[in-house]
Amino acid sequence: MVSFANSENSCSNSRTSTISVKRLEKLNEQLKEELSKIILREMDFSNETLVTITRVETSDTKLACRVFISILAPGDEAEDEILSELIRRSGFIQRILNRRLRIRPVPKIRFLIDTEEKKRERIEKLLSEIQTD
Repeated sequence: MVSFANSENSCSNSRTSTISVKRLEKLNEQLKEELSKIILREMDFSNETLVTITRVETSDTKLACRVFISILAPGDEAEDEILSELIRRSGFIQRILNRRLRIRPVPKIRFLIDTEEKKRERIEKLLSEIQTD
């Protein structure tokens, strides 16, 4: 089982763990930036579709990472289709990422829908409805 780091997890006060957390956060940002560029340039989604990487969580071992995405697209099944396309082309995306990053090994990517983003949107909608009443 792969353990994923979470910024909410508490860490010990040792200098090493603080450095490790900072390195992991930096790696997550670097992965997010490069993957965003790759998806923008290499994936052919319709002009009405917006795919956003909301966050990246890399495992403590730096061998795997979860890439959370948010999708805005017309149609009810569009989200599933786009996620399937990203998963299907993840090997291609991984190869491009491997060439661009100077780290070894490059974490293996896995795309997931960001349910936290949907929860936030729902809460914001409910709050705006309460304010209008």
